[in-house]
Amino acid sequence: MIAKFSGSPLKVKSLAGRIFISVLAFVLVTIIAVALVLTSVFYLFSAGEGEDNLMRQAREAAAMLQDAPDDQAEVDELRCQFDGEIRYTLINADGDVLFDSDADEGVMENHANRPEFVEARERGEALSVRFSSTLQTDTVYAAVLLDDGDVIRLSESRASLVAFMSSMVVPAIIITLVAAVLAFAVSRLLTKHIMKPIDALDFANPLENEIYEEMDPLLFRIDEQQRQLKQQNIELAQAESMRRDFSSNVSHEMKTPLQVISGYAELMKNDMVDPEDRRKFAGLIYDEAQAMRLLINDVLTLSRLDETTLQQTDAKPIDLAALARRVRMRLESFAAEKVVRVKVTGDPAYIMGNETMAEEMLYNLLENSIRYNRTGGEVHMAISREKPEPGNIFAEGGRLEAPHGVIVVRVSDTGRGIPEEYREKIFERFFRVDKSRSKDTGGTGLGLAIVKHTVLYHHGTIKVESEEGKGTTFTLRFAAVEPLEEDGR
Repeated sequence: MIAKFSGSPLKVKSLAGRIFISVLAFVLVTIIAVALVLTSVFYLFSAGEGEDNLMRQAREAAAMLQDAPDDQAEVDELRCQFDGEIRYTLINADGDVLFDSDADEGVMENHANRPEFVEARERGEALSVRFSSTLQTDTVYAAVLLDDGDVIRLSESRASLVAFMSSMVVPAIIITLVAAVLAFAVSRLLTKHIMKPIDALDFANPLENEIYEEMDPLLFRIDEQQRQLKQQNIELAQAESMRRDFSSNVSHEMKTPLQVISGYAELMKNDMVDPEDRRKFAGLIYDEAQAMRLLINDVLTLSRLDETTLQQTDAKPIDLAALARRVRMRLESFAAEKVVRVKVTGDPAYIMGNETMAEEMLYNLLENSIRYNRTGGEVHMAISREKPEPGNIFAEGGRLEAPHGVIVVRVSDTGRGIPEEYREKIFERFFRVDKSRSKDTGGTGLGLAIVKHTVLYHHGTIKVESEEGKGTTFTLRFAAVEPLEEDGR
């Protein structure tokens, strides 16, 4: 048995110890309870038998004394016939003691007020029990009235219930020791029997074990924890793979502009460029530097999204419609360059979030639709508020409450569309549908990845629908909130 004591009650930590203590406690309590009951029953039974026997003897003595002619004859008869453990006392009608087998009747006090004497005078017989503080015993009295008015009384001492119980201490100790040994042996056997199926548990497949039903909750928890651990391992492996791919892609994407910048700069440094071409080369260097700047900004944005958790203090009601109109103005020149018409519609629509990140999300989404559109095409960003879908919308990681409805952002374009096999991959970092045209269209390949991460950051959902040759529609959904009063709406 393994136990631990640290300034507090003894704590048993082993299963064998717990079973031993439980069995021992049960056995001892049972033995003590049974012993008390049996002892009490035996004592009461013995006491009853002794009282009945004493009264029978008192009646026999009274029958024998009925033939005596006078008090003296009765006394003489008692002196001759009776002797032993039982005490005999003859009392006349006035309460004076005529004879006592254990004491000198001449010095004994009057017994007229003794309960057994009074009752025998009234009813003919009496039986009473009195405790002697001197002897610490109970005394039983049996009295019978004679025809001449005298009373014959027999008395016998017996141990009290407390004293009788005290005499059982030594046997009780012996029984307790025997019970402790038996409890120890039984506990060892029970422990081995209980632990045998537990030791055989297959924790790799906890739900396949056939064992005590009391262990089902534990096995279910183990199974759930194992599934969570496996999922975490998968996610960690995926994250590590994404990290390696991301690092490789960043290195690859930065390698080309660095080579261009380094090559042109080396030519200009060594005066190997005609004066009329210097301006052209400087422009190329500038363009590649701008591409690197955009790439670095997008990488930093993604890193921030990966590491940041939205705090309550960072979140506030933001109007996506107002942000959308601001984003359209920022992209006017880019849209004009691509010859694409951009339209933004919608009434004020508030969600809880980060304004800077939400604006970046809309910017990347709209910029992507302009970049991959056809010449003379259109882009329409429509923002609306829909009723709750019975009070909820589905979000990443569970169900999101939307008591105020759902804010829907739809961005539709008239571009060349996305092939079905690529629609789930477009949100991956550095993924491009047409790698051969990536240089012509520009971009870093991180825009839609930023959009996806920002949507999840705001506990929303994103869905893409596309038809080749006709265009693509992105649909974003967020839980709507009511604007603050200071917003003036």
